[in-house]
Amino acid sequence: MPFALVTASDSGQRLTALSPAAERLGLTRGMALADARAIHPALQIAHADPRGDERALARLALWCQCLSPYTRPDAPDGVSLDITGCAHLFGGEEGLAELLARRLTHFGLGARLVIAPTIGAAWGLARHGPAPHLIVARMDLAAMLAPLPIAALRLEETTLSAMEKLGLRRIGDLIGKPRAPLAARFGALALRRLDEALGHEEESFRPLNPPTLHRVQCRFAEPIITLEAIEIAIRRLAEDIAAQLETAAKGARRLELRLFRVDGWFESLALATSTPTRDARHIARLLGERLDRIEDRAGFGFEAADLTAPSVENLAARQGDLDMSEQTDNDIAPLLDRLVNRFGASNVTRPLPQQSYLPERASRNACVLKPARSHDWRAHARMVQDGAAFARPLFLFAVPEPVNTLAGVPDGPPTRFEWRRVSHRVINAEGPERIAPEWWRAPLGASRKTRDYYRIEDEAGRRFWLFRDGLYERGGDMPRWFIHGVFA
Repeated sequence: MPFALVTASDSGQRLTALSPAAERLGLTRGMALADARAIHPALQIAHADPRGDERALARLALWCQCLSPYTRPDAPDGVSLDITGCAHLFGGEEGLAELLARRLTHFGLGARLVIAPTIGAAWGLARHGPAPHLIVARMDLAAMLAPLPIAALRLEETTLSAMEKLGLRRIGDLIGKPRAPLAARFGALALRRLDEALGHEEESFRPLNPPTLHRVQCRFAEPIITLEAIEIAIRRLAEDIAAQLETAAKGARRLELRLFRVDGWFESLALATSTPTRDARHIARLLGERLDRIEDRAGFGFEAADLTAPSVENLAARQGDLDMSEQTDNDIAPLLDRLVNRFGASNVTRPLPQQSYLPERASRNACVLKPARSHDWRAHARMVQDGAAFARPLFLFAVPEPVNTLAGVPDGPPTRFEWRRVSHRVINAEGPERIAPEWWRAPLGASRKTRDYYRIEDEAGRRFWLFRDGLYERGGDMPRWFIHGVFA
């Protein structure tokens, strides 16, 4: 199925990316959507996300630093690498290009790879060259660039249009021509781009700056083995990285401790926090609780250690109490971190609201380590209750339990019910709160019956939340009673 991405412009919507099927139809990037639809009316389109593409391109350029420390994104569709002094590490230029092509294919990305002596030549040949993979020698630059269109020189649209009007359509049309008339008519940029592509003029390469790595380390005069010595080292590392994070106004979400043994191997401990933190005592305590995992793997001792915060978030300074303590007593985040550290991330969750009128689906459990926004539970309760004053119990059963009831009228509240072999006489009842089923979930096995919920109080003052599943006046329903929760 032909598919294309479109972007709005001053002259209307234009194609910015095409699937192979769309290219086989003769569609090209930059073509107006109306012209493309005239060629193929059934063309499927979607709106492009330029900002998302820029972020993805920056991440890809950062990943390419595994091949060269100097990389940068070339918007909108390219990444440049300076591989000077790096190619021999991968078996030469051919080996590096083959490795990069294989990795990109594994990522699901198609790419045109060009290795050339100049940035301009690599840019132009990658986008307008005769083959998807090229390695060009300096002596062959002029011959390889001459057949390429003028657009391969990275010039502005106005300059390209002016050159085409004069019949200058290929780079070869500019090579060897008098420079003064060209500079006077098209500006100095056109000649500079030509010289940069041919290698007559140097072009600076500004690499992408990698994100700051927050890391501290220490070395020991003698190898350490005992837990007491390791705990002292951890406290010092935690204080150092906390000071580093405070200077950067950051808080750590993930931390990794590595202890290097004298035999060349190392042991590592990783932990994650529910909220950004730079509390040195808290970090040291979390790491100290996990030292039993490496107690028997010290060997002949550890000679060095480092502590890294690979994932950080912004954390502004917070006004502490009069005793200058930054952490308050009601801060539950340290407790959550200790529980995760002890029982595992999958076993410590927090409830989050979700859009559903059914009580058992009005919230979901999520790992406490995942970033969560602050939620207005009162507003959520008003939403699920449709603005009614019916309060819902704090304790809900995961699966409603059936009860036997006795009612004065079929569609009224029960006067007596039996639950878990205990009979309860009803003295007060409030309701009903009617909740209709979610029709889009019914095919998955959910009940299609309407529920009527009642708040029930028995003779002992205990309060329950009961509902009748189904309506007597609706044909085909066989109403049944269930208990869904207990009020405190």
